[in-house]
Amino acid sequence: MKKLLDFALISVLLTGISLAQNSAQPSAASESQNTAFRLAPETIIRVELAKSVDAKKAKVGDEVMAKTIDDSLSDKNEVLAPKGSKVLGHVAEVSPHQGESASTLGIAFDKIVLKNGTEVRLKASIQAIGPPESNAAAGNDNMGAPANSGGMSPMSSPGRGAYGGTTPNPGGTVPGNVNNPGPAAQDASQSTSQTAAINGRLTPNAQGVVGMSGLSLSTGAAQDSLLSSPKHNVKLDSGTQMILRVTS
Repeated sequence: MKKLLDFALISVLLTGISLAQNSAQPSAASESQNTAFRLAPETIIRVELAKSVDAKKAKVGDEVMAKTIDDSLSDKNEVLAPKGSKVLGHVAEVSPHQGESASTLGIAFDKIVLKNGTEVRLKASIQAIGPPESNAAAGNDNMGAPANSGGMSPMSSPGRGAYGGTTPNPGGTVPGNVNNPGPAAQDASQSTSQTAAINGRLTPNAQGVVGMSGLSLSTGAAQDSLLSSPKHNVKLDSGTQMILRVTS
């Protein structure tokens, strides 16, 4: 009888240990995913807005949601963030068009959410912005050359693209300002005009505003990406394309 009791007790203990190990494994795997996955600074992410954002209605703190267009790959061609992953941000500053005052919309991206629910913190700025691909492909917008980028200069160093390679560096900082860009700025704009978009889709080395008239892109006071329009309310439709560059 004593042997039966001892056997039953040992069985219960072993079962408990097994259950504890099984319950701990998913947590450990989840923790590993959260700590192992990182997007390095200068990584390029192509996204499109999942829902529209209107400066006339938006408030500071409102969520901004985009989704990745491509798989983001590591240097070893491992998929870090699959196509369709969410990139979440918030409205950092906003003002509607009133009288002579320009409309502004500042966006800061904070994290990326993988399809398995893993959240990864990041800071990313808008390197380029363009209309929804379907609109551009239909010829509704001029995607041939960048519009006024609001003084944003090309990247000073190449970034790692969504395909694991490096994006071409169209040049260093160019002289000039928003209202009167210098000859070097104009030459840089012309040299990248053929590669800003292909068949309506923004390319990873696109800079500033492409195919959206009356809109400019600059850096806001809170280091957010600031979109401005002197004549109309800034409104970004669902599907608006963006090239994001990870800053940290």
